[in-house]
Amino acid sequence: MAVSREKKTPTDALPEPYDKLVERLEKLVEELEGGKLSLEQSIETFAEGVKLAREAGKKLDESERRVELLLRTDDGSVDARPLGGSEEGP
Repeated sequence: MAVSREKKTPTDALPEPYDKLVERLEKLVEELEGGKLSLEQSIETFAEGVKLAREAGKKLDESERRVELLLRTDDGSVDARPLGGSEEGP
């Protein structure tokens, strides 16, 4: 099974949403687990997966910082609450 390597176009340079990164990463894992790739294809696919995983991690970190900014109080402290959204404090 050949790994599809599409040529990059200017629109490909735009950052991909997190869910698209995860979707592509899942496809790469399926290809690797399928056992039909040559050693060279497996290495290329693995390298692409590592790149995607790092990019997804950066997006998660960025999202966490944005949430912290949204929860920051007037005095500069972070009002950390569970994601369940309960307004009651401890």
